[in-house]
Amino acid sequence: MTYADTNSFSIEGLDTIKLNFSDGSKYEGQVVECLLNKKKSRCMQGLGIYSTHTGHKYKGYFENHKPDGYGLFSSTDGQSYEGSFKKGELSGKGIMNYSDGRKYEGNFEKNKLEGYGEMTYPSGRIYGEGSRYEGEWKNDKRDGKGRMIYLDDGRELKGWYKNNVFIKKKLYNNTNQ
Repeated sequence: MTYADTNSFSIEGLDTIKLNFSDGSKYEGQVVECLLNKKKSRCMQGLGIYSTHTGHKYKGYFENHKPDGYGLFSSTDGQSYEGSFKKGELSGKGIMNYSDGRKYEGNFEKNKLEGYGEMTYPSGRIYGEGSRYEGEWKNDKRDGKGRMIYLDDGRELKGWYKNNVFIKKKLYNNTNQ
């Protein structure tokens, strides 16, 4: 999964408007007229950059005042996400870089790891030897068919997982698939 360089995102050349919100957050980008809280307002729609007063930033597409489509999100603790959004939530394919050094590439649904994905765990952290899980996820947990590869010695746990726990070794047939 490859995405554009996060520094290359630009709204230059677009017809944009700057909005300042009462909570200190800011937006620069395309807008449309809409109703917010039963009041006529300008809504984020199209391409733009939204920054919270705490320093979080989203660069990407908006629909109905929410991130929707391709976008880049970064938080002040170093966590970042690049990929698909739907109605303000992580949804579809994306890459999440966690502040603790983990990296996930795969599918998201309603802000959770869901479907197929690969998580790399750095050495010295959650799995001390460093490892990578390739397989199915459900509700942010390893769940379904997958394999854990330990990067220090190449060991593998291949089979079925449930709620992050390896429960059943894969049985091989005569063709060694």
